[in-house]
Amino acid sequence: MSQPDVKQLIAQEYVKCAKDPAYFMRKYCYIQHPTRGRILFGLYPFQEGVLHLFRDHKYIITLKSRQLGISTLAAGYALWLMLFHKDKTILTLAITQATARNLVTKTIFMYENLPKWLQLPFQEKNKLSLRLTNGSKITAKSSNPDAARSEAVSLLLIDEAAFIENIEETYTAAQQTLATGGQCMALSTPNGIGNWFHKTWVDAESGDNGFIPVKLPWTVHPERDQSWRDEQDKKLGVRAAAQECDCLWGDTIVTVRYNETGEIMEMTLEELYKLL
Repeated sequence: MSQPDVKQLIAQEYVKCAKDPAYFMRKYCYIQHPTRGRILFGLYPFQEGVLHLFRDHKYIITLKSRQLGISTLAAGYALWLMLFHKDKTILTLAITQATARNLVTKTIFMYENLPKWLQLPFQEKNKLSLRLTNGSKITAKSSNPDAARSEAVSLLLIDEAAFIENIEETYTAAQQTLATGGQCMALSTPNGIGNWFHKTWVDAESGDNGFIPVKLPWTVHPERDQSWRDEQDKKLGVRAAAQECDCLWGDTIVTVRYNETGEIMEMTLEELYKLL
């Protein structure tokens, strides 16, 4: 292939990547699989659907089962945003800085394994941040009200939001910068009721707050079957498995049939747990 042909092919591939984050990830993003090592991020259909929601909507709240790769998906989306858009500031928040750093680590791993023609030069790269020469950057911080006040945030990415005690204050503090066109993505497994994530999810379901609700129970994963789900009951216990795999809140209404009387009753999941 001649030199002009190579340049033309690269230009075509660049345009395809810029238009579609799913194409970019499937073709060029490598991830660290816990058992298979370094592999291309072969998106499942449900992951591709979620990714396009990330791209097309300003506010997304994702209630997810454990181990679906959604945090990795968010890290890949962050990298796509940084590479193909100038001056994007992405802030990742979690219950601790070390947890937030995991998202930055995933983003950096994908960046380092890109072909050279996709790698913009970086100005800063460390455990907590990656800054590119086009002005885009990603930074990891622990959640506190001051974390999102210091600069305009293009994307506020909150991981395991249901477990962060002060996330409501942090989110409120970020509103001034998000109001100028920023994006917020809140990801979490459920963790009780009454917290910011739970209230935001309930309001999103009723269409009251502008968030797009995305629910991802364990059944969306094509490689999981009932035997996997049963194994989670053994490892986590019935209560924790229902929360982390089935995405059920404590106030979820369930139908119970009593074996002795045949009586059918409705109660919350939390009430049922107390009877077990």
